[in-house]
Amino acid sequence: MTGRTDDVGRGDHGRRAAVAVALGVIALVVAALVTGVGPGRADAAVVTGRIANTAGGCLENANNAATANNPQQLNNCGTGAGQQWSRYADGTLRVQGLCADLAGGSTAANTRVLLAACSTTSTSQRWTLYAAGYVQNQKSGTCMAPVNNQIYAKVAVVVATCANVNAQKWTLPAASTTTTPAPTTTPKPTTVPPTTTPKPTTVAPTTTPKPTTTAPPTTTPKPTTTVPPTTTTSPMPTQTAQTWTSDFTGSGFGKFDDTPWNNVGASAPVIVSSPVTAGAKSAQFTMPAGGTRTEVVPTTAEFTEGQERWFRFSFYLPPSFPTQVTSWQVITQWKNDGDGSPPLEVTVGNGNLKLEGGYGYPGTPKTFSQVIGPAATGKRTDLIVHVVFSRDPSRGTVDVWRDGTQAISGYKPAGGTLYPTSAASTDTLISYWKMGIYRDSAITQPAQYTIESAKVGNTQAQVAN
Repeated sequence: MTGRTDDVGRGDHGRRAAVAVALGVIALVVAALVTGVGPGRADAAVVTGRIANTAGGCLENANNAATANNPQQLNNCGTGAGQQWSRYADGTLRVQGLCADLAGGSTAANTRVLLAACSTTSTSQRWTLYAAGYVQNQKSGTCMAPVNNQIYAKVAVVVATCANVNAQKWTLPAASTTTTPAPTTTPKPTTVPPTTTPKPTTVAPTTTPKPTTTAPPTTTPKPTTTVPPTTTTSPMPTQTAQTWTSDFTGSGFGKFDDTPWNNVGASAPVIVSSPVTAGAKSAQFTMPAGGTRTEVVPTTAEFTEGQERWFRFSFYLPPSFPTQVTSWQVITQWKNDGDGSPPLEVTVGNGNLKLEGGYGYPGTPKTFSQVIGPAATGKRTDLIVHVVFSRDPSRGTVDVWRDGTQAISGYKPAGGTLYPTSAASTDTLISYWKMGIYRDSAITQPAQYTIESAKVGNTQAQVAN
């Protein structure tokens, strides 16, 4: 691996640079406004401000249109009325007198977020804010996100499976202390005097219970029952399963993040007809001589300490693929956020498929290389990779199956399967999956291959087919 340069992490350089160009620097501006709430009620504080996406941009009511069913989008942060949101104690998010809701109250993935008249009963208008920035809809259990977690101006905002990606993390204004108005309770005391003056003997039985039904008993419990669900200190919404599939045939690159900075000295991958499966689509990666990378990043949750995950990676190397190179040539990797080489990667070289890593371990590299098997060309290869993610070498484990036969069993890399990518980033303890071609620019042979399918699951059965 002599001459290898550090991999650029999506979180530290490439993504931030791309967002800065597309959307500019984001500054969260929060303005506190004290507003009267009408006769017979105490004043309450309404806080307005931007809902800013930590990957770039702000939540905006499209065209500042205060009409029901108007769609919500991500846009450059500004001062327009469509970006002045209030977060109420009942869990609603309000802008221009309306509430953020799900189109048709649907719970399906990629349902649009739009505006609707505020309701006291609709759970699709209630949102739970997590300490890490996730905004989870209380009806669907899914999280607010720009469609496909893509960050650019005027991209639609939807709800999607909660994932540990910056595109699903937001900063919101402080909660307003006002509660939902209850206009039906204030006029009732004014109707009591006319009925009690002429008939003192009959009024007593009817007026005695009235204060208990019209006064505070119906309003006092509200703050205690509505406030807790809107904010939680949990790091992330509960997920019963972490499953993902590439679905090139049905979705193209719709299941992948928009990561143009992962193309260096090469063009972006394209969707083509599968060379091995009739009627199916695959992702084709092409690397010219002297190129460095052409990769994509799945839109799925990242991997953290102690997690156990299963991966299926099926690909096709054509006969022209340079399998005999003697320098580094990566076709997929599990990469720590930040700069540096990954803890785990699958490479092609010297005629073999190999599991490698450890080059980016902070301080002294803890490199390893385990042969998976021959790098076969002209046929589809199916890998199943089982990883226990841990920075502890005694816990971090990798198993690999090639075309149904186990090739690596219980291997424990010396640097673990999860580690900081530099001495300056010791708190960087997440990993994410990348796939495509990443190789030494000194390689003079061009390369092209297709990824037929890719999957993530919690169990082997979830990725078996």
